[in-house]
Amino acid sequence: DSPFGHVLASAIGGPETMPVVTRVDIRERGSVILLCSDGLTKHVSEAEIAERVGTMESSEWLCRSLLSLALERGGSDNITILAGRARLVTP
Repeated sequence: DSPFGHVLASAIGGPETMPVVTRVDIRERGSVILLCSDGLTKHVSEAEIAERVGTMESSEWLCRSLLSLALERGGSDNITILAGRARLVTP
């Protein structure tokens, strides 16, 4: 409900690209990593996302399932979803 909800805060490809790099320490094999745009979270709650992650059949299924849900609810913005299972590398 912010008055700045329509303002683009970060973009790739502009004249002054500043990527945001974040490191995540994953300690459990099979952990699911989900990256998404606000186009998804405008229409699907965190609880609904967590429920689908908990019952996911595959990363593709998860992305398609969440995309379908967001579109059913009026998906009015770009909806970007990327999911994968973490694989631990032992030294």
